[in-house]
Amino acid sequence: MKKTFLVVALAVALTFALATTAFATSPKTWNSLEDYYSWGSASTVSGALLSSLGANPTNPGVHANYQATTAKCGICHSVHRAAATGVKLLKASTASCTGCHKAGATTVTNLLVGWQGPVVSGLGRPHGAGQDANCTARACHINNPHGVGTSTYAIFRAKLIFNGVDAVVGPASANPASGFTTAQLNGAAMGAFEKDAVVAGYTCNQIGCHDATMLTVLNRNYAEQRDQMYPHGGPTVAKTGHLSVAGAREASASYSPVAGCVSCHDQRDSMTTSGFTFPHAQVATPGSTTNMGTAGTTRAFLWMGYAANNATALTALTDHDMKAYDGTCLKCHRNTVSGIGISK
Repeated sequence: MKKTFLVVALAVALTFALATTAFATSPKTWNSLEDYYSWGSASTVSGALLSSLGANPTNPGVHANYQATTAKCGICHSVHRAAATGVKLLKASTASCTGCHKAGATTVTNLLVGWQGPVVSGLGRPHGAGQDANCTARACHINNPHGVGTSTYAIFRAKLIFNGVDAVVGPASANPASGFTTAQLNGAAMGAFEKDAVVAGYTCNQIGCHDATMLTVLNRNYAEQRDQMYPHGGPTVAKTGHLSVAGAREASASYSPVAGCVSCHDQRDSMTTSGFTFPHAQVATPGSTTNMGTAGTTRAFLWMGYAANNATALTALTDHDMKAYDGTCLKCHRNTVSGIGISK
């Protein structure tokens, strides 16, 4: 009897031990709650965010900068839990840019790129016309989702920027006066608005594009050689651009921060990654929240509004000539009681 009882007791104990072990090793995946990860996904075991995992913090971007210890593939591809309607283990039915970033598609991300939208008569875009192929047509982005053929610098590879940018941003990073370093181009710590200004600025300034301009600079009066005038080519002269600063500087009649390009090119689009239409569209994504007119129909030329001061609602530019309006400057350089033309 005692022997039988002992055998039963051992069997029960073993059953509980196996059950406990099975429970302890479950879930079987890094995050059992999601078929596809995101930067904000948290491990169901340790609670660590995917964005902080392994070498992710120093190797930016989903689409490039892969290392043995980065964790990115699972954002787009699901090895064992892929959507049946997708292709290549993606959630989307198309493996092109539009499969994930186009309004109205079943996307891996809900944060869209606003180049796509209805073609509204008279509301053309400088970087697209509602056609999916335009995201790779102007030598801005390379047509490879894994970064092959992109810039040699990590923060540009993260955005799949064409390697033509290297000819202008490389020399600048080697110049201490520029305010940024080669190490920062490759993922070292850098302020968010500084990174924004550098990536957008030098993507636009690459040879063959806006090479007669000098966009936002991080250090006052930093200058580079630019074409003297359009069209491209011909003599060059030293040019500088608007200073990018994190906060208002009232002593200098600056009542709003100039934290990257979108401080001036300020039409909003709640469905884009940045929250703005810049630099892809001139019509906010249909269904989004915008600060200028109606999403999907109201054009903001150059993605920009103007106002009499920083407390007045913005009015969208509607044509090329309006970019000369003083309101494009007064919206930052004047408040209701002081500033340019009042106290300065």
